[in-house]
Amino acid sequence: MYFYYWNLILVILVVKNGSSIVIDLCHGYQDQFTCWSPTQRFEIFGVQKSESSRWYTTQSFSVSEHCGTHLDAPYHFYQDGWKLNDIPLERMIVEGVHLNVSHEVNGNGEFLLTTDHLKKWEQDNGPLPNRSVILVNFGWAHKFRNRQLYYNNNAERSTSSFPGLSKEAAQWIVDSKKVFGVGVDSPSVDAGSTTSYDVHKILSKANLYNLENVALNGTILPQKGFKLIIQPIKIIGGTGGPCRILAFTNNTFE
Repeated sequence: MYFYYWNLILVILVVKNGSSIVIDLCHGYQDQFTCWSPTQRFEIFGVQKSESSRWYTTQSFSVSEHCGTHLDAPYHFYQDGWKLNDIPLERMIVEGVHLNVSHEVNGNGEFLLTTDHLKKWEQDNGPLPNRSVILVNFGWAHKFRNRQLYYNNNAERSTSSFPGLSKEAAQWIVDSKKVFGVGVDSPSVDAGSTTSYDVHKILSKANLYNLENVALNGTILPQKGFKLIIQPIKIIGGTGGPCRILAFTNNTFE
């Protein structure tokens, strides 16, 4: 019934509003694609094919929970937080908020999103909608296929250098009590230079999930007024997992 339910939702959304655009916000997984740790990879193996009497093929794959476009469950950084399969389904069908600071970032790996950016978004667009997920566009997603550019490592520092949220911004989001999750088009909601992962800790303790490596490059998302369907793989007890994210613009589904 679960899969039929999802399929029914998708059919209704597309048919109900013919002017709606469906946008895939997920980077595709490819063999040998590198994950958070350079030692972890998405790998396809055990490929089998038969072309004798009829076509048949199958293959296996292995992947870290935190590889490619993925969801961090609160349990990832908070012992009493929801595990992946614990997150209520109603928190996966949400209002979308697009906070685009790419022009301000302009390639600066030390950039931090502050409470001022969040307040400015509200000044320009009105209050955050209830039951929302904030997608922060740092203009970083186009670097995704080049690990060196994406993580911005060099021999002079022991940490990476890519933009993220400040801990004050994370707390502001929690205090709003309107947000179910935060997504970024960079490797982590915490900036690359962090050693304390305060943003992860603050969001996780409030049972907010994170979406990382979101494919926001070249998107036509408005600032608000769109819906998101978040579809992580259902790993029992998981700290996170690969995730498909669909945005539906100009839609009014309940």
